[in-house]
Amino acid sequence: MRKVGIAFGAVVLVGLLLLVGLEVAARTLHWWPDPLFQPDERFGVFHIPNAEGWWVNIDVPDEFQTYVRINSKGLRDREYPYEKPPGTFRILVLGDSYADALEVPLEDSFQEVLEVRLNERLDQPVEVINGGVWGYGNDQELLFYRLEGRKYQPDLVLLAFQPNSDVLENHREMETRYMGREYKPFFVLGEEGELELVNFPFRPEPEPPPRNGLERVKRFLAANSRAYPVVSRFIKARLRGVATWLREIGVMDPPQGETVAGGIPMGMYLYAADYPPEWEEAWAVTKAIITQLRQEVEADGARLVVVILPDRHLVEGDYLAWALRTYPAMQGKEWDLDKPNRMMREFLEEQGIPYLEMVEEFRQRAEETGRPLYYPRDGHWNVEGHRLAGDLIADWLVERSLVR
Repeated sequence: MRKVGIAFGAVVLVGLLLLVGLEVAARTLHWWPDPLFQPDERFGVFHIPNAEGWWVNIDVPDEFQTYVRINSKGLRDREYPYEKPPGTFRILVLGDSYADALEVPLEDSFQEVLEVRLNERLDQPVEVINGGVWGYGNDQELLFYRLEGRKYQPDLVLLAFQPNSDVLENHREMETRYMGREYKPFFVLGEEGELELVNFPFRPEPEPPPRNGLERVKRFLAANSRAYPVVSRFIKARLRGVATWLREIGVMDPPQGETVAGGIPMGMYLYAADYPPEWEEAWAVTKAIITQLRQEVEADGARLVVVILPDRHLVEGDYLAWALRTYPAMQGKEWDLDKPNRMMREFLEEQGIPYLEMVEEFRQRAEETGRPLYYPRDGHWNVEGHRLAGDLIADWLVERSLVR
């Protein structure tokens, strides 16, 4: 009996050492991002002011590892006072993860490259302030400008428009289905086509109390461990049968969100030659948000410009052929990968909003150098992609006399 007890104790000790070793490895090798975001009743989510830590690709942790610092006002940027220094031209960038640029060091982000290039070419000092936040749609960007961005007294507001995510994220019903939950305020269209802000301020439903001791342990690990989410994600991805069993006994949460509709990924409908009604509405909401943003920017004495970010699908490889092979349900429909950019170009021209599109320049650079401009697994711009974007935007702003 004593031998059994010793053996059991040895097994427990080895197990504890293994868990400790995994936790140490996860923190030392940065297998999981450090916490940089928190719930925010204004925007749904926002950076944690003064937070700092490592940002990594959770699927391929060695693809990039970036040490990120958030400033005291919650921006991924240097410290800037709200009051603009005399004689300074200020540009405020609004956008999602491409603007947040957590995948590259701050000095390599396109905003920093833009700031350096403009200060090299202009006599007047230029500040480029990064208001981008990972995962934001145009609705959150409008709210950020309204509640925070305008305090910086920008002369120019640059909206970094991301076609392959912004339109879906702006539509309340589709985005809620896609994410499996409602996580932010939304703008919806009223009966007269006017924008109405709903779910504001955003207050998520409180998490119900744990049902048992196992759930308490699970929540503790989710909040405090770096190894737990890594192991959990590995099991979900590699051991589907085990993951199903763990969900059944309550160790893992069920999968959230409806990312596929009718055998076709929801995001692919953005490229449909004929839009379903929900996508028509999503575009109407998107255009209304940008129109409203322009009105508020101009009322503050500034100017709005838009940069249409180059969709990786238009720059690298034959994405449509891959998608048709991967999702057979797509083969009976007509698709148009240029449609989102074309629709945005036409809208911006109608509104008289200056815009820059960089697809051809990105495609040409990729073909000439043979080097990628996007991380192959993560999909965001790498350092070279950011530098190219910063150079192109600087040239365009100067050539169009949009900065002085």
